[in-house]
Amino acid sequence: MPVKLVPQTISRIDKLLLDRDAARPDESRERRASRALGIAVGDDAMNSYGLQLALLTAVNLSARTFGNSTTVYLSADLADCRNRVPVARGVTLREAIVDLGGQVETAVAVTDERPYLLLGNVEPVGRALRVTFDGWKIAVGPALELGRMKERGYCPLAGAAAAAIGLEEVFAEFASINIMATRRVVITSLWRPDLEGADPDGVGEPITEVPNELAVFGLGHLGQAYLWAYVALCHPDPATAKVMMCDDDALELPNLETGAIASAHWLGEPKTRMAAQWLEERGYRTRLLERFIDGRFQRIDRDPSVALSGFDDNCPRRWLSAASFAAMFDSGLGAEAFNFDTIAYRGWPNSRPAADLWPIETDDELKAREARRRKILADGGYDDLGEDECGRLRLAEKSVAVPFVGMYAACTVLAEVLKAINGGPVFSEIKLRLCSLNTSASPARLAAEHAAPVRGATLQAARADW
Repeated sequence: MPVKLVPQTISRIDKLLLDRDAARPDESRERRASRALGIAVGDDAMNSYGLQLALLTAVNLSARTFGNSTTVYLSADLADCRNRVPVARGVTLREAIVDLGGQVETAVAVTDERPYLLLGNVEPVGRALRVTFDGWKIAVGPALELGRMKERGYCPLAGAAAAAIGLEEVFAEFASINIMATRRVVITSLWRPDLEGADPDGVGEPITEVPNELAVFGLGHLGQAYLWAYVALCHPDPATAKVMMCDDDALELPNLETGAIASAHWLGEPKTRMAAQWLEERGYRTRLLERFIDGRFQRIDRDPSVALSGFDDNCPRRWLSAASFAAMFDSGLGAEAFNFDTIAYRGWPNSRPAADLWPIETDDELKAREARRRKILADGGYDDLGEDECGRLRLAEKSVAVPFVGMYAACTVLAEVLKAINGGPVFSEIKLRLCSLNTSASPARLAAEHAAPVRGATLQAARADW
């Protein structure tokens, strides 16, 4: 007789296959672990911030997505070079890789016949999937079809976003989400997502300033990815930067896979305390709000003027939009097996009213969602999840979440912040489906071709050595 499983501890990644295929979560987890990813890196990453960020982001996302150690193939000299990226602890690149759940292999080349990620000037063998970028433009595809871009460091978020797409391609093939995954070329731009991938304007321009203060609301899947992306900007003087964080939840076991910075050491503890320690270890100042956001919440003068919204509900989004921030940058993710990879970005202020941007579910929509949940429960996949019917019902209501989706969303949001404070092309809305990206333009609403910098934002000169 199958071992009964505890609904409260089920992975949000395994829930994707549970809801879609009625697959037992323990079998799904074993299958994911057997797909541990390989990453090959060339020696030119030694002096490239962007390549190192792409590598370490990929290691982190892969370890969480597949629940197994990522193997990084690189030379001994590269393994022992200086780690340039503050998101991972470790003086050397080897130490940073291990800190994020990877393992280093310097003696052999990649022998896996399955797709693996390739970064930098290493020769591709087998089914190498090149991960490359230039300025704000990102490209991932079979290395024999996709050449390297110039990899200019106009915006370091491009490296992290490219890593997220690389993981998306591998996972989409693994989970049979898209038959073309790992066999197609994906090209897009954080500067101009509304352009075709081949358009040279997607490369964008170098940024000159980064935000010195941010307020982050919600520290789940999205909020933790926001922090990773912010620290990836490599603030020139973190001791002068301040991050205010708001959340009222404690860290739970499923959060370890979906959260970019989540650590088992903090299970059962407030997410705010965990995030504060992570930031403070990297030199940032923090302020914490451990409360629920409601319609009475208002920003005060000592708070940052720019807010990042990581909520999974439209009510707090509306409340935050009325809380007197100079600007609010919000992203929402799909939560079910059929739409977990959808990303909807919305900026505020906006030409559309908050009620249109963040509508409350109608009775018909609630009934349709309930009908889908009942169908999933009736399909048999939940039969082995213990005798606690309430637990099974609560699990059915939980979101499907895979970490590379939140990371790409975070890069999209922080890219809009950077453009808003540097006078770049700012978008009021962006919609995309991560597992269906190719070289086509994404639906997006351009708010201003060259927007005036956000008023009241505290800024710092950007680093020149990205």
